[in-house]
Amino acid sequence: MVLRIYNTKSRRKEPLEVPRDREVRLYVCGPTVYDHSHLGHARSYVAFDIVRRYLEFSGRRVRHVQNFTDVEDVITKRAQAVAMDPLVYAEKYIRAYLEDMDSLNVKRAHVYARVSEHIPEILGAVNAVLANGFGYSVDGDVYFRTRKAKHSFGILTHQKFEDIIADPLPPESKKEDALDFAVWKKSRPDEPGWDSPWGRGRPGWHVECFAMASKYLGESVDLHGGGKDLKFPHHESEAMICEAVFGTDWARYWMHNGFLTLESEKMSKSLGNFVTIRDVVSKWGGEVVRFCLLKEQYRKDCEYDADCFRITKEELAGIHSVIGLAKSGGGPATGGKVEAAVRRVREGFFAAMEDDFDTPSAAYALIEFTEATVGLGRMSREEGGEVLRFYAEASRILGVFEAAQAAVVSAGG
Repeated sequence: MVLRIYNTKSRRKEPLEVPRDREVRLYVCGPTVYDHSHLGHARSYVAFDIVRRYLEFSGRRVRHVQNFTDVEDVITKRAQAVAMDPLVYAEKYIRAYLEDMDSLNVKRAHVYARVSEHIPEILGAVNAVLANGFGYSVDGDVYFRTRKAKHSFGILTHQKFEDIIADPLPPESKKEDALDFAVWKKSRPDEPGWDSPWGRGRPGWHVECFAMASKYLGESVDLHGGGKDLKFPHHESEAMICEAVFGTDWARYWMHNGFLTLESEKMSKSLGNFVTIRDVVSKWGGEVVRFCLLKEQYRKDCEYDADCFRITKEELAGIHSVIGLAKSGGGPATGGKVEAAVRRVREGFFAAMEDDFDTPSAAYALIEFTEATVGLGRMSREEGGEVLRFYAEASRILGVFEAAQAAVVSAGG
């Protein structure tokens, strides 16, 4: 089997072509930390956690980098409203985010890069944009000449410059073109700022991810992940900055997860219609929430449905029951029925994972296997070992029912 990944850039599934003798460079866009993370965040970060887990299970070394946007207007406004320093305010929600991810068994990234701690790298990227003719400075602001990026604009949305209807620039605008975007912004006296060749200011959004990711992963990344709402302008702008700075493609594979909607509307902190991760986990438990989320393919939009958690809780109880049954062993051999069932589920499970991380098919293969195994009753110790080894493999990949891994380790399997 060959792992195939849907690449937003090509709009088709492509085989993963990263040499096995080097690590896979994975960059995932992180949150803007001004409130508790919601279930839509959980969907994204669980999805990319499974990508990482499956690559590592397959013998790949992965270098996983993620950012925290801790410098942003909304953070400053909320911090000022409660008389807090904006960076201290952001730190509060960074800690909360990490607690939420731990509750969902999401592996910690190898690097969490904060905007506030990478100003020198960001300034270096802005300088390179200017030096290579892709930018211009006006009264403390630095803008990127979007139309100069001939190879990166539209790579994810597949639109052309003429497809975008932009309002005419107002007379007071500093931009040369309505499509240009800021890579450095002049700071107001009441907001965070850093000294620069263009005056005191702060980074533009798009340059932050590029500067931080390139510091830890180099001039290009293998897998670049994030929500589909980031394709334009954020991810395409990152790609344009890379073209300006390095003259190379920014990512080999672009992966975008779908939305999690609440009553058919995208779940969003800015819209105020979100359900927090901690509220759902406190009611159902992190394992239930995680398994429920992975029962939808990561690229598809899905509706928040409390019934999913109830059903998933029952399904996980069944899996844990079979794990206990397999640990006990001691029954008569089933005449090859268990071995045949394990062989079938392994084939289905791994075929699904190799097909663009098709976790719904993998999960339902597990559920069917669980139901069939319960029907066989007690099994021999050898058969129980076969069952446990498969559940342990699935657990390492999906990040649930880790009792199977513990059982295999204790049995020396």
